Amino acid sequence: MADHPKFGSSEVPQQAVIPPMYAEDSSVDDKGRLKLPAAFQRYLGAAAGAEFMATTNDLKTAIVYTSSDYLQYRNDVKMQLGPEKAEPLLVVMERFGGTSKLDGEGRLSLPGTLRQQLGLSGRQKVWLRFRNRRIEILRDEDYEQEFQAAKVSLAESLKLLKGTGL
Repeated sequence: MADHPKFGSSEVPQQAVIPPMYAEDSSVDDKGRLKLPAAFQRYLGAAAGAEFMATTNDLKTAIVYTSSDYLQYRNDVKMQLGPEKAEPLLVVMERFGGTSKLDGEGRLSLPGTLRQQLGLSGRQKVWLRFRNRRIEILRDEDYEQEFQAAKVSLAESLKLLKGTGL
């Protein structure tokens, strides 16, 4: 019963927003703003007014977290790796990280240090995908390289799946 508003109440049940389940291309403009495709806007827009954290953990891929998911990720890293082994990763994420809000045109500003590290300059094509409660932003050439590698091993993966009955 807790999932339904009380009779006569003005409460409106919140409908879960499903994250995008596919990769989509986009671009970073001259001012370092990432234009989010509609499905990504809907997903982030569900956290209306919220701040987002944009950073990297591998010095190659930009990552956008909701603030709560970023804090959870930091805690998970510390728990899994221990404080000493987690420290280098957290330092990198802090160095290139910054907060941003979704503007009225569906854009997020990426920190200058992050854009410089990843080579994201004006009007550059990027690919977005949703994985592990975060949006990953890959440069076009990195995503293409990943795609080509996936094509090479696709037949083997499909064969394994077929063996499981899927």
